[in-house]
Amino acid sequence: MALFLLAAPLAFSPASSGAQAQTADPAALAAAYAANAKENAQQLRKFSWKMRVQPTVNGQPKPPTIYLMRFDMDGMPQKTEITSGKPPAPSGLGKRVKAKKIGEFNDWMDTLAETVKRYMSPTPGNMMDFFAKAVTTNAADGTSQVAAGSFLQPGDNATFWISKTTQAAVRYSFNTTLSGEAVQGTVEYAQIPGGPQIAARTTVIVPARKVSLKVENFDYIKQP
Repeated sequence: MALFLLAAPLAFSPASSGAQAQTADPAALAAAYAANAKENAQQLRKFSWKMRVQPTVNGQPKPPTIYLMRFDMDGMPQKTEITSGKPPAPSGLGKRVKAKKIGEFNDWMDTLAETVKRYMSPTPGNMMDFFAKAVTTNAADGTSQVAAGSFLQPGDNATFWISKTTQAAVRYSFNTTLSGEAVQGTVEYAQIPGGPQIAARTTVIVPARKVSLKVENFDYIKQP
């Protein structure tokens, strides 16, 4: 699950209004996306923050895990678990059976993480293709809704809700599949005053497995 945790804070800002997405050159929009994503990532490196990961399995919320997130001097993301009060681990045969199940679940989660990471960090080429075929409509909440199918793989779709005032994405959703199972993802963005745009809340749902994961990023502190 580590890959997903590192992908979660990445934010998306197309720096284009809904109207521009339909009328501007897709290559120019993709280039603007790349430039803004790079600038946003550089701003994010100046901050530390907390990340709360809340899994739900079979409708039952599991104990959340909280991490302290930061970047080291080489610009590599680092996470330190700061969760307290974890339940005691089982012992004996129960421990071995549970360890096997947990191992299998974590292996699947790592595969899911790779999929989510791709949708959280689309390449400029992905975005150029997206803008070339995107359809823009006016959403009920006053934002521009920009959507397209076959975003990263055949049969998937992605939708961005873009503020007409700031021209930044406020929400993003994607629907895709992993080994034939539907995966639904939703990202809610926020702007740190004087800092980067961040993925404040990311929710991923896999209905066939009755698994969901909610990741929240908060308590951003600018480092001296």
